[in-house]
Amino acid sequence: MLKFYFATQIFTWPFYLGSHFKREKRALLNKRLNPPLIPDTKQVIWIHTLSVGEVQAAIPLLKALRENLPGYFLVFTVATASGYQQALKRAENLADLIWPGPIDLYTVIRKYLKSFHPALFILVESDIWPGLLGEIKRRDIPLVLVNAALSERSFKRLNKIPILKDLLFGSFSFIGAATKGDAERLKKLLPEREIFFFGNLKYEIPPPSKEKIARLKTELGPFLKRPVIVCGSTHPGEEELLFEGFRRFGRGSLVLCPRHPKRAEELLKLAREKGFKASKRSNPSASEVIIVDTLGELAALYSLGDVAFVGGSLVPVGGHNLFEPLVFGLPVCFGPYVESISDLAEYLIEKQIGFKIDNSKNIADLWNKIVCQQKDLKDKALAIKKEFLGVSQQYVAYLEKFLGHK
Repeated sequence: MLKFYFATQIFTWPFYLGSHFKREKRALLNKRLNPPLIPDTKQVIWIHTLSVGEVQAAIPLLKALRENLPGYFLVFTVATASGYQQALKRAENLADLIWPGPIDLYTVIRKYLKSFHPALFILVESDIWPGLLGEIKRRDIPLVLVNAALSERSFKRLNKIPILKDLLFGSFSFIGAATKGDAERLKKLLPEREIFFFGNLKYEIPPPSKEKIARLKTELGPFLKRPVIVCGSTHPGEEELLFEGFRRFGRGSLVLCPRHPKRAEELLKLAREKGFKASKRSNPSASEVIIVDTLGELAALYSLGDVAFVGGSLVPVGGHNLFEPLVFGLPVCFGPYVESISDLAEYLIEKQIGFKIDNSKNIADLWNKIVCQQKDLKDKALAIKKEFLGVSQQYVAYLEKFLGHK
């Protein structure tokens, strides 16, 4: 199968390579084709992932690897340009080499493996390419997949095509799931495999620096009125409902951080059409609604809030990171579409610091309820966050076996 896959690249290589001539990818193309040579004397662990969100999940694992396996040379590669830039900022002191990920072409893969000669390859969450994984397995290099996610939709599709599930997951020596739900679906899809669940690496993401939080408070604080509602990672179809809920709520400030900052201008216009005084985070003014048009600030923005809403959950996306607000003791609201985060959503509801919403009246009622119980809810949230630590250490303890450690 691997030989057939590489053979087809005689015809498909222009499509693989051609997409990297787009403006946002062009700057990294030379690096993708020419990885640096790491001396043979170095014992290399290669950690790879897809983009910004996955880079965040990889940070706790990198930190644990650095602390527990100091003798190894850590290579961290990222597939997307935005993820690569995030890795340069977040993993500068954790990895020995940060580099763009390879294009899945035979000659490129061979060059990367010759240059990196890894003793272990770790894929964090996603970016599964058959050529890369197949060639690593062919060389008897242990492959592990950590924080693996498998949606119900993907499970149903892959379950119908056995050859595809083997192509995607057959190379891995170890698979660790991100949630209990992912673990259950992976066990059904791969009944002959042992699937591990230690917890979600994203729950160990280090909190924003005190300096970053202080800067945000200085820049935005004068324009905020209590209570502050921070809505993170919102998608089209959610903002209208949130604006209507905020109108019914009738006080305080709404900080709206869309999943894609390029939508900021569109949302600024929408907020004003709804009758709100609104401004953008990059140029704040006295307003009821602030639209975030910057990247990489959401986690710190939660520190300004009294209540959090996490998006991708009022529309069928599957939900985003519910854990970030808990770091600051914020009760968390979310919609009914939480497949990607169902374990944590259910747990937060059970502990009465997570609240499901589905309409604008429900939103306003819940926000009022939360504000009235804010002190008690904050104490609960801060206590619960401590329960989710230690995942990265469990991963490292198990992965040491693949390096010949007892």
